[in-house]
Amino acid sequence: MKFRTKREAEDFDREKHAALGSFSNVDQSKAERLTVGELHMEWLESLRRSGGRRNDGTAENTLEAYDGIYRAVISPRWHHAPLATITDAAVRQWVEQGESSTRSRKAKGVRQFSRLVSYAVGRYVTTNTVKPYLKQLPKSEDTDVRSQCLDMRQVFRLSACSSAHYAEVFVFLSLTGLRFGELAALRGRDVQGNRLSVRRTQRTVDNRISYADVTKGGGRRTIPLTAVALTIAEGHRRGRDDHLFTAPKGGDLQNCNVSNRALKPAVELASGAVERLQDALSVSEYSGDFFHVYGPDTVAAVERVQRENGLSVTGRADAATREAIGLDDAQHGFTLHPGDSDFPEDFTLHGFRHSCVSLVVAAGANVKLAQSFARHASASMGTDAKKGDSFSVKLREQLAL
Repeated sequence: MKFRTKREAEDFDREKHAALGSFSNVDQSKAERLTVGELHMEWLESLRRSGGRRNDGTAENTLEAYDGIYRAVISPRWHHAPLATITDAAVRQWVEQGESSTRSRKAKGVRQFSRLVSYAVGRYVTTNTVKPYLKQLPKSEDTDVRSQCLDMRQVFRLSACSSAHYAEVFVFLSLTGLRFGELAALRGRDVQGNRLSVRRTQRTVDNRISYADVTKGGGRRTIPLTAVALTIAEGHRRGRDDHLFTAPKGGDLQNCNVSNRALKPAVELASGAVERLQDALSVSEYSGDFFHVYGPDTVAAVERVQRENGLSVTGRADAATREAIGLDDAQHGFTLHPGDSDFPEDFTLHGFRHSCVSLVVAAGANVKLAQSFARHASASMGTDAKKGDSFSVKLREQLAL
């Protein structure tokens, strides 16, 4: 069958999908009585009892995250709506016109709504009318992942724009690929020579912090430390049982505090540094349609400023050059080089993890080894000492900046 437009094909697909369950034995009256809010609470309780990788219950911090997505994206439109009102037309209007703070958050909300309605299929409804709309979201989040990958120069720029206490924390995250909870749970004894033992995680539920002797992947791993990462770890290590990284006043690191008080202000400064420079120089150079890139026009403009102000003519926008131009960010000690580019303003703590995988692949590791490095798969870096040692050397050589 041929269709004149993509929309026509999608409509046909949804109609066929809805028709699959039309002869189900599900009592349709249940869908008229039960609201989406009530279904959400029932679904969370089901996950609490038998969710997770081993069906022994989903972790409370994960459930809290699910509840946060629900309240932010799904609840405003659907909380009081009966399940019977989750029709194709209603879902389409919500997906295409519903408001959300960011495109990424909206995509998370649609995916979670689909999982929620899937739970209801066979219990209260005959089909998942949200599932077909997943095709309209970015394919397997690849675009979002790429946007969260910084190169090492961008990481150092971000670090230079942050408070002194967190500058090394951000670099360490980018060189180790740790989840935030894993970083917060590290203790002095976890640094073993030039390797790091990752065996615990921090969990936060209702603002209460606890530590579990298991990582999110359910296992432990050992990862190599670059020269830079090892220097950072040694500089922060005190006693064997003391936390490696702490809050400014010595307490536990907290995800929300680090994100809101440290990372976001630093990202706001660092992510648009090239654009600010070009605006001051009346130059515009882009990578694709979005991010400003430090190209030949910018180099020429910077060299002109350097000559006019008696500075070394390098074509690089160091702090002295940016001060001569009149930029407020000159107080931060980073230098913009030819080829540098800006990055998204919605960069998150988890983005350091994506950045690390990108960096280790660029350093010569194959994809499988990179997955093991970040514990995306069940294999551990420590299970192949020969490959791990070889990779550690190569990574240290290329990233010891």
